[in-house]
Amino acid sequence: MRYTRWMRSLRYAFTGLLVLTLVSIRADTWPWPPAGGEARHSTGIVLLGPIDFDAIRNAEPFEGPLRKAWSDSFTLAEEVEPDLLGYPWPDRQAGELVVSVADPRGLDVVQTWVRLGLQVASPKPGGPFTIDLPRPEVPVRIVSVHHSIRGLERIMDGVTDLIRAGVPGADRIYSMGADYEHDRVIIVTDRLNDQLLEAVAARFGVDVIAVRVDPRATPMHLV
Repeated sequence: MRYTRWMRSLRYAFTGLLVLTLVSIRADTWPWPPAGGEARHSTGIVLLGPIDFDAIRNAEPFEGPLRKAWSDSFTLAEEVEPDLLGYPWPDRQAGELVVSVADPRGLDVVQTWVRLGLQVASPKPGGPFTIDLPRPEVPVRIVSVHHSIRGLERIMDGVTDLIRAGVPGADRIYSMGADYEHDRVIIVTDRLNDQLLEAVAARFGVDVIAVRVDPRATPMHLV
């Protein structure tokens, strides 16, 4: 009888260990997409695979008037109107610049730049400096977005708060940055944790943050 009771206890202990192991596997080895691919987690958050460097190398060249127009629009958005404009991005296949407007007041600014060019005062210390932004020499497509540059920066500050709060899996976030084309923030981790994704979805929703999973990533604390 004593032997049977001991064996039963051992079996229960083994079963409990197996359950904990399976939970850990579920939390840390969610199948992520291949390089350049994407999928949806059960929370609805977009999962991105590692960066496809081959696709980047084979992309359309980014130089000449399109690069100049993008650089000037980036200066206008980031240094002059970060509360009104989102991040611009070059559509290299179409050969046009895409300018993101997050506030209707930013539309007049962009349209003036496109028609006439602008001379604006730089907010950088040590001035006053005048920034010359000539009218772009490429087609410009203006799109409406939900988040200004400043708005996406606040989202990234909120992600840092999750790390500081010790949300499970947040310590595995090793970098984050704005995704210009999709009006969102991408956080990068080397593994997935369901609790982290549930916390992100609860705080930010499922559209403003995507998660890139790259098992080669080296985690570090962003605090």
